[in-house]
Amino acid sequence: MICEIDIKELRARRGWSRSEMAEYFGVDTSTVCRWENLGIPKRGATRKTLQREWAACLASGSVK
Repeated sequence: MICEIDIKELRARRGWSRSEMAEYFGVDTSTVCRWENLGIPKRGATRKTLQREWAACLASGSVK
């Protein structure tokens, strides 16, 4: 299980702006900013999708 997801790092590795990430996840840009500063949701589909994206970055070696 992935314990901590670094949203800023994920965005950088995917080459996404905040607005691009927000569009991908179907949320407002302010939500992405909140994730970066306060963490991701504790449960739900968004958390699972973020975990999959993070795991894909880890697997590809694009996250240090």
